[in-house]
Amino acid sequence: MRLSLPTKLPVPLRLLKERYFGEASRNPWVARNKLAGLIARLPPEVAAIVSDAVPALMAYQDADHALLYLDRIGRYAGGRLDPVIFADLARRMRARMLYEDPPAIAHDLLIRAGGEAARPDPSLGATVRTFRWAELAAILPAETATSLIRMLDRLRWSDKIKELRFSAATPGDLRWLRFWSAVRQARPYSLRFAQERMWVERWLHMIDRGMAKDPAAAAAIVETADLVEGYGMPCKVGLMKWNCIVDTLIKPICDGAVAIPNLGAAVRRAHRVARDNPSLDDLRGEIALIIADGATVAPAAALH
Repeated sequence: MRLSLPTKLPVPLRLLKERYFGEASRNPWVARNKLAGLIARLPPEVAAIVSDAVPALMAYQDADHALLYLDRIGRYAGGRLDPVIFADLARRMRARMLYEDPPAIAHDLLIRAGGEAARPDPSLGATVRTFRWAELAAILPAETATSLIRMLDRLRWSDKIKELRFSAATPGDLRWLRFWSAVRQARPYSLRFAQERMWVERWLHMIDRGMAKDPAAAAAIVETADLVEGYGMPCKVGLMKWNCIVDTLIKPICDGAVAIPNLGAAVRRAHRVARDNPSLDDLRGEIALIIADGATVAPAAALH
């Protein structure tokens, strides 16, 4: 008995590869198609920000990264947020998902120098950045990075600063740029990438919880993302301040453990102190005052 092989597959080979090997998520057209399907559900001011963000995220990492951004934006499509607040959220999320690390800095400079065909060009000037040793360790895969950071903590070297210089002036500089640019391909497996994903998800979660407690507080919680930016010690301190506001103010209010009638005003007050004062102790003290003030306001409000 002879078996005859089909001369034509029942579905295109491309679709089979996408289904079983995940190649769809690595093709830019998938992100563009998802954007096209989402854009009609977004307010015009949000649609403009999202349309600009998708190619930037694909250039920074890949289509997967852009798809993640679109999935997150899609949660708020359909009128869940005021358009102005939604635009602020989309803009801040884009900025956080384009966080500045050595691969990003090198890739940007390499592209400006001509990409893969780049030739030495001293006119571009050098870019110098200072990173914490723990930040550089976090570029490694999660398990390796975690072990290395533990060792750095024991040695008290985690916050020591390492200056990195990026330039396209000489052939050696270009080799350095190409090395760091290539590290982008491994970024999704890094500890830092996982940490950034968790932070953005927590930020969105707190926005959702704040909206459920007090819809007017959404804008204030969205704005807290401004504390987490840059790199080095400013980024570390900003993240510590953000976690302090969430853990000791927003969460207790949303949980009902603290009675404060105006969540948005309380968050803005804490955010202002966090932004204007370098000390974490100052922020903790201000949050204690906010809670104390709320404890006196709430009973008075209940009488009326």
